[in-house]
Amino acid sequence: MRMRSRVLLAAASLLTASITVYGQGSLAGKWQTDNAQAALEAQKNAPPAEEGATKEGGARGGRGRGGGQAIVMDLQQDASGKITGTVTEIGNPPVLDITDGMIDGKTIKWVTMPRGVGWNLELTDDNTLTLISRTFAGRGGGAGRGTGAGAAPGGGAPPAEGAPRGGGRGFGRGPQQPIVLHRVK
Repeated sequence: MRMRSRVLLAAASLLTASITVYGQGSLAGKWQTDNAQAALEAQKNAPPAEEGATKEGGARGGRGRGGGQAIVMDLQQDASGKITGTVTEIGNPPVLDITDGMIDGKTIKWVTMPRGVGWNLELTDDNTLTLISRTFAGRGGGAGRGTGAGAAPGGGAPPAEGAPRGGGRGFGRGPQQPIVLHRVK
């Protein structure tokens, strides 16, 4: 009877350890949007940039034949759930480093540097990540007039005739469409 209990305890421990390892390692690897390969190819085959032009080439904006933003992510995840790695927005250098990355259930959040952009993603299934939103540092804000030169503090009276207007209306880039990434096999 004692031997049977030990065998069952060992089997349960092994099963628990394998479930933990499987769950914790599920994000590690390379992920990309469906149009990433086309955007990389367009960037590679773009004509040489003219002198004084940017080095972004023909894939400016990272839009390959598939439409929206082309993104490639290389992710690592440690046993505590901390996420690190890089994000490449094709046609929008530099490569971004992931900091402060964590997963809580199916919700994933991190910040990329050097731009300080907050990313909110959802693990849709084992092979699909959905980018729900990004928070761009230093953009948007309230719907006030801001405090630029000539604007009244706190959005009071309109600026004087001919004076430059204050900040924006706070709408940033407008509504974001979800971006879907798949695990590269």
